[in-house]
Amino acid sequence: MAFRRYCWLIILLIFQSLISTNVSADSSQSEKYGSDYKWFLSVYVGPHADDTLGDIAALNATYSDGNYIAIGALAREMYRYKQWVSVELEGQIGRHFGRDICHWEVVGLIIGRWHPFPWDRYMDTSFAIGSGLSYYSDVSQLELEEDEDAHRLLGYLTCELTLCLPQYPRWNLMFRIHHRSGAGGIVGEGSTNYLCGGLKLAF
Repeated sequence: MAFRRYCWLIILLIFQSLISTNVSADSSQSEKYGSDYKWFLSVYVGPHADDTLGDIAALNATYSDGNYIAIGALAREMYRYKQWVSVELEGQIGRHFGRDICHWEVVGLIIGRWHPFPWDRYMDTSFAIGSGLSYYSDVSQLELEEDEDAHRLLGYLTCELTLCLPQYPRWNLMFRIHHRSGAGGIVGEGSTNYLCGGLKLAF
């Protein structure tokens, strides 16, 4: 039930954004280009994947254990090379909830983003990869099932795809893999994966 409420919240935000952009259509000539925005506020949710990061990328993962994550993130673009690539710093705070878990997560990461795609005139697209550190308020029961030495602090990795209509560059649909692990024991032990979707606002 909680996951459904978060999904409805995302749908309502998207609906509200479409209404607001239509109301302001007459002032579209003063609309900034997408590259003029430097701050990004994201809200996304998603289910826990029972399988590995590779299974998620190959679309072979299962999501049947009833555990979810909801994340709010704020990012700032720190560097851009022409229309090609940019670098962002992002901070996240999230809540894990479901059948087996109930705890908070805080993440700090650096993101590299690739901007140009051949179809951008129809659907503006970007692809990003980010890495950083993730801290849990409690040791995760999901990670304890995998490793009895699971740690609160682990490495973080994300892959993200964003899509927006060129005439509305402030509003993006986003799809993100939310992954944390010990990087082969370098940071700690344990791992979890989530496949998420949500909304990103540029300002």
